[in-house]
Amino acid sequence: MSLYAVNKVCYRVVREPEFRRELARAPEEALRAARPPLDEAELAALLAGDVGRLSLMGANHFLLHQLGRFRVLGLDLPTYADRIRAAHR
Repeated sequence: MSLYAVNKVCYRVVREPEFRRELARAPEEALRAARPPLDEAELAALLAGDVGRLSLMGANHFLLHQLGRFRVLGLDLPTYADRIRAAHR
């Protein structure tokens, strides 16, 4: 597992509007095409919007927050906050 790949996805969400559109249209396809490649655990957590699990795996919190900010992968800011809190209880 390389959390660099997860962090890179989050970074691209901020910087690349086309990538955000791809995530909205076909999330699994967009994530499977991501480089560097995600491992299956990372892919599953991202597709589920499981930021709590990604956080516990060691993903960067600032970058994870951007998934909620840009409302991708089924997240918005309140949902992001709830899932992070639940994971760290």
